[in-house]
Amino acid sequence: MKQLLSILTLILFLPVYTHAQEESDFIPVDWKEIKKVAENDPQKINDLVARMAASEIDTTMTWNERILAYYGLSFLKPFSGFSEGRKLNELFEEGKYEECLSRAKELLKENPLSLEALSNAGLSIGMMLEDSTHHHDVTEKEAKEYFTRMFIIFATIARTGDGTSERPFSVTMVSDEYMFMHYHLDIWEFESQYLTGNKCDGFDLKEPSEEYPRKQIFFDVSRVLEIEREMFLK
Repeated sequence: MKQLLSILTLILFLPVYTHAQEESDFIPVDWKEIKKVAENDPQKINDLVARMAASEIDTTMTWNERILAYYGLSFLKPFSGFSEGRKLNELFEEGKYEECLSRAKELLKENPLSLEALSNAGLSIGMMLEDSTHHHDVTEKEAKEYFTRMFIIFATIARTGDGTSERPFSVTMVSDEYMFMHYHLDIWEFESQYLTGNKCDGFDLKEPSEEYPRKQIFFDVSRVLEIEREMFLK
């Protein structure tokens, strides 16, 4: 999976990824303001999500709009997606690419910005395109659309901080931490994971990568904890 995604990234998506790395100003997530928009004008968030999930990149979207779309969606649809994301991973590992793609598409109807659904959809198409023994009704263009959306989301997360405890990256799902580390920062191993007092998920890394030179990385998981608390109280 790592090798296939790396190849697709280099061939198809390097311009999106590189553009994100050139940005230097951070935009910390203002959870209170985003929640206010979700309560008072949810259609604004839905419209931004639709623009962010469009097949063609909306180059007119600002980073503030992308942040409002990605993080605001968690207030409109606080869907953890843990079990479904795990099922997608299992289907892919078992080589059931058509079923994995079908279920990923269903998940994307509920959450168009699901990183696990986007990655599994794109990877499944990639594997089907590599299969010369069967004809699959999929195209490289479709895979590119899924991966492009995924890397735009990665770039959006990257805008929220620098991974230090003072400026952590913000996420709305635990699985997004691993996706971001693996496919955006090329970090695949860590020595320990822990929750800090300021609601950050911290990782001590075995070694830094070319994309992330530090030995520690932190994620703001305040919204993750809030969603879990809300689900527990239901």
